[in-house]
Amino acid sequence: MTDALLEVRDLVRDYALPRRHLFAPPPRLRALDGVSFHIAAGRSFGIVGESGCGKSTLARTILALERPTAGRVHVRGRDLFALSAHELRAQRRHVQMIFQDPYGSLDPRQRVGRIVAEPLSMTAEGRDRATRRAHVAEALQAVGLAAEAANKYPHEFSGGQRQRIAIARALITRPELIVADEPVSALDVSVQAQVLNLMSDLQARLGLTYLFISHDLSVVRCVTDEVAVMYRGRIVEQGPTSRVFTTPLHPYTQALVAAIPKPDPRRRQDRSTASAPPAPIAEADGGCPFAPRCPRAEARCRIEAPQLRTIESGHSAACHFA
Repeated sequence: MTDALLEVRDLVRDYALPRRHLFAPPPRLRALDGVSFHIAAGRSFGIVGESGCGKSTLARTILALERPTAGRVHVRGRDLFALSAHELRAQRRHVQMIFQDPYGSLDPRQRVGRIVAEPLSMTAEGRDRATRRAHVAEALQAVGLAAEAANKYPHEFSGGQRQRIAIARALITRPELIVADEPVSALDVSVQAQVLNLMSDLQARLGLTYLFISHDLSVVRCVTDEVAVMYRGRIVEQGPTSRVFTTPLHPYTQALVAAIPKPDPRRRQDRSTASAPPAPIAEADGGCPFAPRCPRAEARCRIEAPQLRTIESGHSAACHFA
C-alpha cells in the first residue's frame, strides 16, 4: 500500500525451544505465522487476542527490537530490517512505544525530565541542554502535566500520572507512529478513561498514528478505527472496528465478543468456547488453529488451514464457513 505509514508483510517469528534429547534438533515455537496488515497515517489500528497469541512479539518486531524469521516491516516505505544500524537509529525517532506498566517502565532513580528526554539522545536536538529542556516541558504540558514535574521522581506521581509521563516520553521525538502495548491495563477503570481520552486528543491535535495492542475488547472498541483479531500467531479476522464487534465472522471473535461483560444481570452468556485453553503452538501444525475449540469444526478444518479472505467490503476472516 503506497499510502500506508506502517506495512507488515507475511511476518513470521520462530523461537527455539529446549531440546527433548541431547542429540535431537531443538523444536520450534511459532509466535507469528504470516501476519500481514497496514495502517494509514492518522488512523488507529487495534490488535486483540488472549495472552500468548503473539501480540507483544508483534510489537517488538515492528519496533525492530527483534528480527523476524521471515517477512518485512515497512515504515514510511522503508524496510526496517534492510537498514544499517545508523539508519535504524535515525528511523526510531518516527516510531515510539508506550509500555504496559507505568511502574516498571520508568526508572525510579532518574528524575522525570531525564526520563522523558531519553529518546532525544538519537536526535540532534538532544545535544543542546536548553533545547532538550524546552522539548521536555512541551511534552509534559501536552499530556496535562506542569513543566515543574521534570524535577520530580516517578514515585511522587499516581499511576495515571506515570502513564502520562510515559506518553510524554513517546511524544518527545514528535513520532508519526506510536505502538501502545496494553497502555491502560495496569490502571484503574476511571484512570483508564482519562488516559484513553488523552491519547485520542493527542491524535487529533498531532495527527498521530496508533497501533493499539490489548486483550481488552471494550478498550479497543473505543479507540480504534480498524481491528485485527489474533489467535496462535495468526490474524483470524480483520475489518472496521464497529463491524467486527457488531457482526463478527470468525467463531473465535464471536466467542470473545460474547465474553464482554454486559450491564444486564438477566442476560446469560456462554463462555465455554472462550475459556478453553489453546493447544501448544508448533511450527508443523496443520489445519485451522482454532479447530480444537471451535463448535463448528469439521474434518476439513483439521486438515486444511483457512486463509484470510474478504467476506464483505473491508471485512476479512480466516474461516472455511465464514
